[in-house]
This record gives sequence, C-alpha cells and structure tokens, in this order.
Amino acid sequence: MRLPLVSLFAALSLGLASAVQAAPDTPTPQVEAWPLQQTGAIGASIFFQDRAAWRATDVLLAHLGGATDHGLIGWIVVEQGDAQLVRFVRGDPAAPRPGYDILVDKTGRPGPAVKSKDVVLPDDQIARYLARATALANIGALRCTASFNPVVLDDPDGDGWLVWLLAATNDVDVVPMGGHYRFHLTADGRTVEKREQLSSGCLNMDRRKAGQSGQPAALFTTVLVASQPLEVHVFLSLLNRLPIYVGAGDKIWSVEGAAIREIDASKER
Repeated sequence: MRLPLVSLFAALSLGLASAVQAAPDTPTPQVEAWPLQQTGAIGASIFFQDRAAWRATDVLLAHLGGATDHGLIGWIVVEQGDAQLVRFVRGDPAAPRPGYDILVDKTGRPGPAVKSKDVVLPDDQIARYLARATALANIGALRCTASFNPVVLDDPDGDGWLVWLLAATNDVDVVPMGGHYRFHLTADGRTVEKREQLSSGCLNMDRRKAGQSGQPAALFTTVLVASQPLEVHVFLSLLNRLPIYVGAGDKIWSVEGAAIREIDASKER
C-alpha cells in the first residue's frame, strides 16, 4: 500500500477559499449505488487512477532528488486511451498551470518526468483540479485518517464530476475500510452538489490476518449506508489483492477485484 499523496503537497489545502463554495453540512445517510457491473468498472477506474498518481509521484520525487518542488500545488490525472497522464500543477490554486507530466501505461508502469510544454491547462483540466480542491476544502465530519487521496472521474449520470477522498494510511498492513467520501460536483468544479459518506464509521483492518486459521485470504466487512457493495470495496480489493466479503442488508457479497457477486449461502455450506 502506498503512502498518502496529499502530504507531499502541503499547499494543496491552502488558499482555496476563494476558488470554491461551501458544501452541505450533513452527508447523505444512504448513498447512491450503481448496478453491480458499473460499480465494478467505477471501482477499477478509481484504482487505476490512484495507482497512476502514486507511481508518478515516486518518479517525480526521484526526478527532483527526493525534495518536493515548492511551486507544485497538486496533480490531476487525465485518461489518454489506455494510458493515464498525471499532470503535476503549480501556481495559484484558483488558476493552476502545468508543471510536470508523467505518462503511466495501462500496466501501471510510469514513464519519465518531463516539464510540461503547455503554458496553460485546458478548461476541463482546470475544472478537474478545482473539483478535487473543492472536495478537499469541504471534507465531512468523519475523520478516520489525517490524509486523503483524491480521485476525480466524470460523473456517468451528468455533466459534472465525481470526486472520491480515499482514507489513506502510512501502514502497509492496514486496510482503511471506513472513512471514504464521494462528492458530486458541478461541471466547473467549484460547487458541491452532494457529499456522501461511504461508511457509517471508521474501520481499519489488518491485512496480515486475512490468511489466518487456514481459510482463504480475504477480508470481511459490513455496509450500513447501502444495500450492496460499493466502488470503494472494489478499489480496496484491487489495491490489496484480496477478496472482500461484504455484508449488506440481508445478503453477503463477494468482491474480487471488479467482479461482484451475491453469495448463495445454501451453496456455500
């Protein structure tokens, strides 16, 4: 598991008040859930973007000799076919400019860090950056971790953005099962339309215990905010390379990467 990325750019959480608007005060108790196949695909997209960001960050730190460039204020990830372009940006948080670009291929292998040849970011990339900044500026009451890793995707149900703030950890053996957020934002990235708390509380699980007692290596959790597994369970399964069994409603589900299936208890005996 990777270290939290936000801590590398302390300026990311500063100077954003003028760029964003306040979010609603209370998270939605029951969260939106997509059909299982779509949930799996969205969870996989979150994983691929998150993986690209932290691997590109490793490359950038090596390029900079291990020291952060204090002109950098964060990053965005832009899909380019099967690859993902990680763009580290600099300047004013309200009007970010290109800094360094790193292309990460579909296997997760990053290329070299190169200084961007662009002078300005396209409008949609500025909006993408502002969407993640807006979410970070409007974090909810549930604080299970000191750091969050943001992921930004197009909203499949509208013209705005979805931003996930994923609870991060410095411990490679800890799986933060709780404390994740999902935000729905406007197309300009400046306004939160809905903030969803994807768990009812904090839950850190020890992945070293997943294979004890002679049982198949897996983790088990319950969900109270939805009647099925969510995209964060897909993300965590892919990140930790472990199946996750999810109790939701009166059913048990198996999440193995992007594949989600309901378990028929009568056939599992």
